[in-house]
Amino acid sequence: MQLCQRLEQILEVLRPAFSREATFQWFILLIWGVMLNSQPAAITSYLNAIGLTEGYYHQALHWFNSKGFSAKKLSLQWSKWLRCHENTYRIRGQRVYVGDGIKVGKEGRKMPGVKKLHQESEDVGKPEWIRGHYFSALSQLLGTEKSCFAVPVVLKIHDGIKSKPTPNPGKKGKVKKSKITLVTKMANLCATYATEGDYIILDSYYACKELIKRFRQNSLHLITRVRCSTVAYAPFCPLPTVKGRGRPRRWGDSVKLESLFSLSHHFQHTSLWLYGRLTRVSYQCVEFYWDNPDKPVKFVLTQFANGRQLILLCTDLELSAPEIIVAYSLRFKIEVTFRQLIHLLGGFAYHFWIKSLPSLPTWPSNLILSDYPQDVQTQILAKVEAFERFVTLNAIALGLLQVLSLEVPQAVWQHFPRWFRTLPSHGFPSERVTLLALQAQAQTIFPQSPPCLLLPKLLATKLHPLHNPDKERLLS
Repeated sequence: MQLCQRLEQILEVLRPAFSREATFQWFILLIWGVMLNSQPAAITSYLNAIGLTEGYYHQALHWFNSKGFSAKKLSLQWSKWLRCHENTYRIRGQRVYVGDGIKVGKEGRKMPGVKKLHQESEDVGKPEWIRGHYFSALSQLLGTEKSCFAVPVVLKIHDGIKSKPTPNPGKKGKVKKSKITLVTKMANLCATYATEGDYIILDSYYACKELIKRFRQNSLHLITRVRCSTVAYAPFCPLPTVKGRGRPRRWGDSVKLESLFSLSHHFQHTSLWLYGRLTRVSYQCVEFYWDNPDKPVKFVLTQFANGRQLILLCTDLELSAPEIIVAYSLRFKIEVTFRQLIHLLGGFAYHFWIKSLPSLPTWPSNLILSDYPQDVQTQILAKVEAFERFVTLNAIALGLLQVLSLEVPQAVWQHFPRWFRTLPSHGFPSERVTLLALQAQAQTIFPQSPPCLLLPKLLATKLHPLHNPDKERLLS
């Protein structure tokens, strides 16, 4: 029972996120439903996995619309517990987060937030254009360099629904449009969940001056990649004897960073543990001004043995080049988390829709919220919240599997019902191995009904012969 007890101990820490006991109990049941489910992901499958009948379907469905909690409050409580975990991956004593976006295909014609999305990928299995939802995700790194997990902290829909700009005429009477973009939304997400001094690793899509400005305001450090065509600026030293017309100059001479690769004889060489193997790397560090003429940033020109070249950016000038290169190599961990969330748990397999919403076109654009009546606007926002609750439920379930793999690996291997020809050298099981170990214990959980677990207690109250689910309202 070691795995099950530890799992429920962590779940009890999330109790403050719920204002009602019944809502928290349904959260426990649905988490166990996700863990023990062996069918395609759906609410019906979750109930079947824990042995509940169809009489509880509407109660489980109502959990995603309950007023007893919110997806944001639950994510904040989950993030608060993760920050104190003993296996937190750190760079110079500070936590490390990884952020990225994911596009999920959805064919629902009455789903709010569905829009036409473009996928930039070299994978031939991905279509160039899809209809779906865009999620921004933030994960925290747990483990070591050789065995590291990007534990999902929060996933939010950041595209597809917009409001019309409020009238704010300028000098010529023109309306100023809002400048809120996916980059600024990601910056706000990082500022909400990360704390002062933490490192955020992002893709080159988010490398811009507006994001760095927000990070500096919240004392966060950015590690990212920039394009090879990036232009930086050297320090400017004004001459007191030279004065001209106009505003005083603040920026120095421009430098095209790609041209610095020609100075390969100045590069340093080292071997680093990257992407699961020891890799030979050549690098050179330069400090230039990019987002602010008063605050420099560090650029790391990186070249691999196969000729591939990268330019990395870091706002923390104290980090060394090897530390920056190793940190950015961990960015792909969030891609592994996305893959597990989709294929292992079906974390994006929600099917909520609004009957009163007009059918969307084949290739819809952004949904303008103010174009609908007030009652429909309320339904749209509530349905988006239900989407995020479904994804958050599965994200926490995946995070629990990753935490169990790091905390009790021996117990996981002990209850693993299958075998491998070769085991991982680091000794930590994957999320799928941990999930199969938990499902193997289900045969002992239900017949024996151990008193130390919450699941049998909650199921006993619902499977009592005198219990009538149609007359009981657990959630209001």
